Order: sequence, then structure tokens, then C-alpha cells
Amino acid sequence: MAVELTMEVPIADILKRLDSTTQDYVSVIQDTAGRLNEDIYLVGGPVRDLMLGRDSIDLDIVVRDDGIRFATLLANRIKGSDLTVYRERLTATIAVPGRRHIDVATMRTEVYDRPGALPRVEAAPDILRDLSRRDFTINAMAVKLDGADRTELVDPFDGHGDLASSVVRALHPGSFIDDPTRIYRAIRFEVRLGFRIETQTLKALKGAVSGGALKTISGQRRMKEINIYLAEERPFVFISRAYELGALADIVPDHKTLEDIRGMYEKIVSTRSVTPEDRRLLLLAAMFVHLTPNEVSIKAGYFGMTKRQRTTIIDTMLLLNAIGGDPSRMKSVMRRYTDSSRLLAYLITNSDLLLPYISL
Repeated sequence: MAVELTMEVPIADILKRLDSTTQDYVSVIQDTAGRLNEDIYLVGGPVRDLMLGRDSIDLDIVVRDDGIRFATLLANRIKGSDLTVYRERLTATIAVPGRRHIDVATMRTEVYDRPGALPRVEAAPDILRDLSRRDFTINAMAVKLDGADRTELVDPFDGHGDLASSVVRALHPGSFIDDPTRIYRAIRFEVRLGFRIETQTLKALKGAVSGGALKTISGQRRMKEINIYLAEERPFVFISRAYELGALADIVPDHKTLEDIRGMYEKIVSTRSVTPEDRRLLLLAAMFVHLTPNEVSIKAGYFGMTKRQRTTIIDTMLLLNAIGGDPSRMKSVMRRYTDSSRLLAYLITNSDLLLPYISL
């Protein structure tokens, strides 16, 4: 249950941890809020990261009245920005120069009509109700951006204490049933921050997995979370932990397959000439090359893979089979396969037959 827990924090000192460009955006946000006499809060991940002393370049803010109206006015004041509105969610995203984002939302509550369903969103009367809808205590803190040198940290679930204890704690026992993507997010915060999932939260997570909670959401929502893992500096650590907790059972069936993936990941990550985009593509393909082409087609449809992702996986599988054939036919065969599949097949096999057809 939420309690009204606040503490005074040196907001000016905390905001100084932001880079100069983001500080400028905060100043514009504060000025816009002052002109509108609007209560506005920095919330969620940016608050968590700033209190941990970590870089946070994107901003997540909520306003009391009309977030979309506020975002529209704010975007008009930021040169080179682009506004995208999600009216049914009472939110808007401002893309600003430097591939950064400012997310703006009306204070809101969420209602789940069934497990795994996307929530119905309604405006909330205050910041406490808004924070109560969030996933973990460490993401349920807010700082009011009123321009004062000192202000209160709104912390109804003692997220500050869990930050100090390096703990990922869900706000309520049914959290993973309501939204099973939180299973992947709990793992993400545990690994990325070097935290541990709190005992009762871990019990609830395992119960949700064993109870089939992941079957209540679409493959596309799951793939979105997996792709976030693949963009991390140590992607295999995230994949391994998800496997350990049963969240990848339909992709990684056993420990041998996991170890095969580990070997491929290590080679892919150490290949410095690969672009970040191609790196993520190869990492994803490495998770599926143990399947048959028919199984890949089924999985690709379920997870909403792009044509390039599906082609890379299947081409790699076919190429691995072709390597064992007639070496004299390799040149003609090679034309059938994508550059990404050639590289992945080489990283898997270290076959000299492939070297003339790839660039490292």
C-alpha cells in the first residue's frame, strides 16, 4: 500500500548531473510550467538514474492537467523537435535533436480488464495515484520541477530505500499477471543495475512464468523486450538470466542450446567492424538458428520479425548445411545468401570456405 512518503532533496545538485543540453530542456520545461501555472514532475527512470549517479539523457515528465497540451506548447519552444501524440494513453513524445526524447503524460491511472491486456488509461487526481500504477518501487518516485533549489522527492513506496539496498521490488503481488512484460523488465533492472530481485517479487515472477502469464501477451511485446536486451553491452547476461527464470523456454529449450548461443554471442560482440544495428540482428539470429526453417517461420510470425530478420536466420541455417557440401559450388551458392548470414555462419564455424565472401 502506498504511503505519503516524502523527503527533501537538493534538486539543483541532482539536476547538475544532467548534461548541459538536457539541463537547458529542463529550464524550458520549468518555464513553460510556470507560464501555465502547471504542476509538473520528473518521474520514473530519470529520477532513479539521477539518484544512482547514472547518465540520464531522456526525460519523463507528468503534469497535473493536460499532458498533450503541455507537450504541444513545449515542442513549439524547442527548435528542431518533433511531436508524436498518443491521445488514448494521454501521452506525447517530443523527439529533440541528438536522438533524445522528452515523454510527457497527464497524471493517470491504469485498469487491466484481463491479465496481459493493454491497460485502459484514465486521468489521475494527483501524483500519488500516478506513481501507484508503475512497475517497481525504484521507478515510482517523482521530483517536482518548480524551479526551487530544494524540493521534495515524492516516494510513496520507499524506492529510495530500495535503491540504497540495490533491490528490485514490485509494487504489488499481481504486477506480473497484469503486465507480463514486467518479467523482462525486472530482469533488465536486476542485471543492468547490478541489483537483486527481492524475495517476494522473485516468487511472484516465477509464479507468473510457471502459470503461463507470458502466453497472455503478444509475441511482438515480448520481442520488444528481447531487443532491448540485445542492445545492452552484455546481452548474453540478460538472455541467460531470462532463461534461468523460464522466460525464454519457447526459444532456448535447454542448457546446451544456451551455451551454443553464448559462444556465438561472444564472437559477435568481439567483431568490432559490425555496426550496432547488424550486431543486434546477428545476436537475434543466433538465438534461433538451432530451429528448423519451418519452426523459424512460425516463430517469426509470432514474434513479428521483420523480413530481414527472418531471412538472416533461415539463410544462416541453409548456409551452414551448404558448407558441408561440394567446395567447388560455394561461389555459386554464396549468391543466394545475405551478407549478415555469411558473417554469422563464419562466426559459428570459422570455416575458411567463407572467408572470401565476408568482410570483417
